[in-house]
Amino acid sequence: MKIKAVVSDIYTTLINIRTDESDKDPYRRLASYLKYQGVYLSADELKWFFFEKKALQKRQSKEAYPEVDYRRIWGEILRENQYSGADAAAIVPAIVKLHRALTVEKIKLYRGVFETLAWLKGRYRLGIVSDSQVDHSYPELRMLGIFDFFDTIIVSSEFGFRKPDMRLFNECVARLGVKPKEAVYIGNDTFRDIKGAQDAGMTTILIMTEHGNKDGNVATPDFTIEHIDEINEVLRMLEKK
Repeated sequence: MKIKAVVSDIYTTLINIRTDESDKDPYRRLASYLKYQGVYLSADELKWFFFEKKALQKRQSKEAYPEVDYRRIWGEILRENQYSGADAAAIVPAIVKLHRALTVEKIKLYRGVFETLAWLKGRYRLGIVSDSQVDHSYPELRMLGIFDFFDTIIVSSEFGFRKPDMRLFNECVARLGVKPKEAVYIGNDTFRDIKGAQDAGMTTILIMTEHGNKDGNVATPDFTIEHIDEINEVLRMLEKK
């Protein structure tokens, strides 16, 4: 079997991350910052607006697996609360990043990720399909030093729907210039990752990190590995078929 591309999830597959958007303290800090922008909301009000608009986007979506857009959320909060600046297009992505920075409690690469990506680069086309926000994933891939390994990055917030919608996987392989059967996908969740990639016609690898659904009744991966560096052996096996 000729494999030409390796595609991966990001969070709790490549990156070990813990976030807490429900903690009040980030909204207290954000509220203090927004006062300098002419937006006078308390921490409680800001938190309420954020979660209300997040829920509203999901309710209004016609997608089976709706994704929210944090830029839209924060843009609406600014417009509806007397933001008077002329640079909303610039400040909204900055607020999304600030909100993320304040809610991240831990972020680091899993062991062996950098070395494995370095081994794969040049041998295969590399891609990402992630349920995330552009203003989260792009900076975090850069800060952890792995952004440049990837030939294309698909982030769900740009599309309005999430995994396991196979359109995300199809878009990725199309951008990589390969057929689905020529690509493998590695993820940590049998429903969002394995089901979606299999529906798109890709070979799947489930990585047994501590997060994500591992229910084999939802979808059965073609391969299961404990650590990212085991993907090298899986690819060698596939190449021999």
